[in-house]
Amino acid sequence: MYLTDVLHLTCNKPNYKENNMKYLANPAVLFLLSLASMTTSAADVQVRVFERGGKAPLAGVAVCLGTPASISQFGSQLTDGNGNAIFSGLPHASILVTASRDGYKTEQETMLTSTGNRMLVISLPAGGGGTRCPLSGNAVQLSGSDLGISRFAMSSGAGVVTTRNVTLDNVVSGRPTQYRASERADFKDADWQDYTSAPVFQLSEGPGKKSVYFQVRRYATLNGANLETLSPVRKDSIVLQ
Repeated sequence: MYLTDVLHLTCNKPNYKENNMKYLANPAVLFLLSLASMTTSAADVQVRVFERGGKAPLAGVAVCLGTPASISQFGSQLTDGNGNAIFSGLPHASILVTASRDGYKTEQETMLTSTGNRMLVISLPAGGGGTRCPLSGNAVQLSGSDLGISRFAMSSGAGVVTTRNVTLDNVVSGRPTQYRASERADFKDADWQDYTSAPVFQLSEGPGKKSVYFQVRRYATLNGANLETLSPVRKDSIVLQ
């Protein structure tokens, strides 16, 4: 199960408990999920932030993990385009989570980390006020790093080619790690490959118009949990003579 799938599977069942899932009654925190057991003493936490009463994730939210005396003691980040901020190597302790953004009321929640990788979902109400999360100098700035493809063209935009091998020229944002391409819209025959800005793609046999679908993703495995962010799909067509 991908972390980005969790909310859609559980948020409509407020009293549902199964395995390691637990719904929290406080409306600011939808749930705390233990994703996988770990054998080390450090914990990893993913914080995901949504707008209260809506389904859209909030980007650019300052998230701090710390203590009441120092709310950013364990780090601070800005959420990415999917509303995510990920913190690694946290101690097994009671940690204060602070989430703040202009135009929204700050929310603070206390959570107890464990030896399991965990996900905390917070919703921010519109308005203002509350303790601000101070971003440290080395905070990860992710608010502008949402994956996107601003340009995709085969063989530099050539309308006609005489060879099956074409380049998939692309310009992207958000630091992707992999790409996939296919003449099928469902990518059924396509494997994820290491990202490059101009990979070579072999068109199917036979002359005629060929359409290719292209997508990138940012992917990592965090202590047994798969973290995946997908870009929108882009399409380009070319004529093979």
